[in-house]
Amino acid sequence: MPGSGPVYGGSTQPPQTSSPATSVYGGGTGSGLGGGTSLSTGTGSSTNSSVLTFTTTSAQTGASGSPTSSSGPSSSGSGSQEPGSVIPIGAGGTYAGGNSSTSPSTGYIPPATASSTIASGTGYSSTPSGTGTPSGNTTIPFLRGVNLGGWLVLEKWMNGDVFTGAFSDAADQYTFDSISGAPAALDQHWSTWFNETDIQALSATGINALRIPIGYWAYDNTGTPYQKGADVYLEKAIGWARTAGMKVWIDCHGSPGSQNGFDNSGHSGAVHWQEDNNLNLSISVLETIATKYGTAAYADVVVGIELTNEPVSSGNNQFSVTKSWAQEAYAAVKAVSTNPNLLIVMHDAFQGPKSWISIGEKFNANGAKNFGMDTHLYQVFTDSDMALNQAQHISEACSWGANIKAGNAVMPTYVGEWSPATNICVNPDGSTTAGTDCSEYGCQCQSADIDDWNANMVEQVRRYVEAQMDTFEQNGSGYFMWAAKGPGGWGFLNGVQKGFIPNPVTARKYPGQCSGNSGSKVRREVRERSSVN
Repeated sequence: MPGSGPVYGGSTQPPQTSSPATSVYGGGTGSGLGGGTSLSTGTGSSTNSSVLTFTTTSAQTGASGSPTSSSGPSSSGSGSQEPGSVIPIGAGGTYAGGNSSTSPSTGYIPPATASSTIASGTGYSSTPSGTGTPSGNTTIPFLRGVNLGGWLVLEKWMNGDVFTGAFSDAADQYTFDSISGAPAALDQHWSTWFNETDIQALSATGINALRIPIGYWAYDNTGTPYQKGADVYLEKAIGWARTAGMKVWIDCHGSPGSQNGFDNSGHSGAVHWQEDNNLNLSISVLETIATKYGTAAYADVVVGIELTNEPVSSGNNQFSVTKSWAQEAYAAVKAVSTNPNLLIVMHDAFQGPKSWISIGEKFNANGAKNFGMDTHLYQVFTDSDMALNQAQHISEACSWGANIKAGNAVMPTYVGEWSPATNICVNPDGSTTAGTDCSEYGCQCQSADIDDWNANMVEQVRRYVEAQMDTFEQNGSGYFMWAAKGPGGWGFLNGVQKGFIPNPVTARKYPGQCSGNSGSKVRREVRERSSVN
């Protein structure tokens, strides 16, 4: 999800990331549907190496029942803030549903008027004749999901109501948890920010899956200031999802040592994930998660476990080590899981699904598609994307399809994060330009407060959202928007209420936007930034 950058509700230009913008999808030039801009190109490479051997420790945990909560040590700590490049669209608006303890979440989602409804996606199944019961033969449907970002892993740009008072100077979960009073503040947030009513509201729109970020420290906070307790609420969410007939994907969003240096890892600043014993500890925590949630008792609801989120492939992280570790972690999770259909997912480390095809072929060779790929696609984190008008953003979204499809042919490939956000202004005649401010009377920019968005802006955002959804539906195994709740346009429930998210999610006002797109002009920028994870 978006990282540590400030939330912009006005026309101020957000700081730009200094991260390299290296294309991993094969270059090519092209113009958007509305004419114009030459898309930047580049090259990408990966290094293959033999699998490293990591020593893992099997963790013991119960297979069912309610987990208990315990508090970690209250030591002091500090963390540096990673420069952000987030442009949370319409960020001044309120959440649809708001704080779950104070605002209703039902009764406000009327179905949208749509000219068409897309056909149901097929998804992947390692057992095509699966019964869909807790027997372990559960079929994985096409996943239309949202992320529960900002709930069990704090991110300051999303959780401004939590980072107040004594916590106002905290930069991330690590520094937040270091402050006296953190356990009570966390429990208050966990118990009120998201609840079963929100699950029901999501389900009513056709959302059938939840990607739930959680930090490793929920299971092992030894030697850190991190507080335990989030696992209790993960268990609650799984129960709510089961009642609603939804699927859950457990995402280990923060790994020991920080896999990316972004605040979404728990600790912004330096990256130490591939140092000391952190890779082994990562696997140990994953074994704990899989020992419980990879069982037949949860097979009707927990469809996947993600090994880590957005590991960068530069600086202290080597992509070759990441790939080797992913294979060790996959084997460890597989060894302790008793659900034969459990999807074990790896983020592409900003290298694109094609960089993982050889590993996918290795693990999925016997026909069981248990190794899955997660790729995150945004168009607000590079200078080239920030220069596009909306028609060009739509063209780029359509061009993503070929690479998603190439990955999906070998391993179930999901867009685990995406957003309605683009850097555009809409003129009175409906045309769009790039930017965060404009002077023409009647012109409006996406950086405006979402509560003030006019009909032209809503329709332009809706067009982009539908183009992305169509690309994902036609080429992958599922998608998860960032996030269910978020500032302004980053919130799915806000989007449903405002009308730029289809309701139901399969409805289309603008069908066929990606028709005839060959995908040959695909361009995707590597975003090693404070990402929308």
